Amino acid sequence: MKARSPRQLSLLPREKQSTQHGGGLHPGKRKLARPFHPKLPMHVVVRASRARGFFSMLHPRHEKMIAALVRKSAKSNQVRLHRFVNVGNHLHLLVQASTREGLQRFLRTLTGRVAALVTGAIKGRPFGKFWDQLAYSRLVHWGRDFKGVLGYFIKNELESVGLADLIPTLPMRARHGPLTL
Repeated sequence: MKARSPRQLSLLPREKQSTQHGGGLHPGKRKLARPFHPKLPMHVVVRASRARGFFSMLHPRHEKMIAALVRKSAKSNQVRLHRFVNVGNHLHLLVQASTREGLQRFLRTLTGRVAALVTGAIKGRPFGKFWDQLAYSRLVHWGRDFKGVLGYFIKNELESVGLADLIPTLPMRARHGPLTL
């Protein structure tokens, strides 16, 4: 077995690694690696402003197929799907991947298939750009942070079904299991 060589100590302070990536965080900047930790879940948001009316992801023709696509993509890429909310023009996902490659494959296949499903784009008949920006992601720590994200998911689910007026009356603590109305 080969011994590892010691790392040279640095006198410069280390930059604090960001836990967020994508969306509108760093427009026009150099590419940075998406933060990843195999033992932490990740809150992912993909947004499409073109998803309105017939192209809405909550349209009856698309809603069930998108939910099935999310579950199928997660399973085929070894990504654990903690929660998922379809808000119509954006999707919230709380996922945990064991490898960075699995997460990248999941995001790439899911966004491509959802866009193709909603727009009806096929090879030879393109639709154009569907997603607004790069998928936003944030590492979520276990405990209070995780419960806060679950409460945020409940809030978005209520907004998606048109019950936004109930939001102030609900306690912002996480529930266990999906919200059923």
